[in-house]
Amino acid sequence: MSSPETSELKGGHPPAVKAGGMRVARAHHSTGEPKNEMTKEEEEEYGSSPPKPSKDAVVVSGVVAKEEKAYPPQAVKHYHEPHLPSKEMRPIQPKHAINQPK
Repeated sequence: MSSPETSELKGGHPPAVKAGGMRVARAHHSTGEPKNEMTKEEEEEYGSSPPKPSKDAVVVSGVVAKEEKAYPPQAVKHYHEPHLPSKEMRPIQPKHAINQPK
């Protein structure tokens, strides 16, 4: 049997690999093309890449924000605590309906 590298491609990729009558998924390998780096002219025109957020930073709408500033501890605590009810709910007593003939 021929190896997948030497066999013809079907739909731009090698044919499915079968083991025991079932198809087996294989890991896809990247082509190894390097990333396109910006030239100096492009960097001047578009600017450099955005700053990488640190572990303690949060990205909100594309802007790096500090987590302590964005989510103060009091606000988080208030959000997670259950609110107190504004009215007191008393248990409803069931009505005892006595079915009697008229």
